[in-house]
Amino acid sequence: MKYKKQNNKEILIKFKQTENPKELDEMLYQFEKELNEVNGNYFLKESESPFIYFLEYAKPEELIKQLKINTEYCIIPVTCVISNMNYITSVILRKIRHKLCYKDTFKINCYLNTYCISQTEENIEQELTKRIENIIKIEKCKENPVWTINLYIVGDITAINIINTKNNRIRSMWN
Repeated sequence: MKYKKQNNKEILIKFKQTENPKELDEMLYQFEKELNEVNGNYFLKESESPFIYFLEYAKPEELIKQLKINTEYCIIPVTCVISNMNYITSVILRKIRHKLCYKDTFKINCYLNTYCISQTEENIEQELTKRIENIIKIEKCKENPVWTINLYIVGDITAINIINTKNNRIRSMWN
């Protein structure tokens, strides 16, 4: 029996905060209507936050391009893991380890959206920064990093979005 690798490609959808649950329901309804017009082959999952949803879709970048820009929500392609430092570190390393160049730099941004807060955003950023610096020997940089690692912690799930700014890479290679 062959083992089939699953590529869970997801999109984080964050709706703007509302005071009225009916308003949120209407935004969600409109979003799903727009998704069905583009392509009905998706799986929408709730999270611990009523304003954050995860969407499983085979080609998230293509879907994001097809959706209309909307002020009601923001959409971000992510990789989701269990909210555990070892899992988070492993996914980050797997995604960037073979893409690094000499003198690359990174920055971690953490966004907590959970009801049970055991750590602060700053503590998580510091711990992950130390781990990455020690394992792959690249330096952190607050201004114009080559790699920006965004973590969206929503309860038991952490969504990871890694951005490689190519303009910064060119600059760092020549400095």
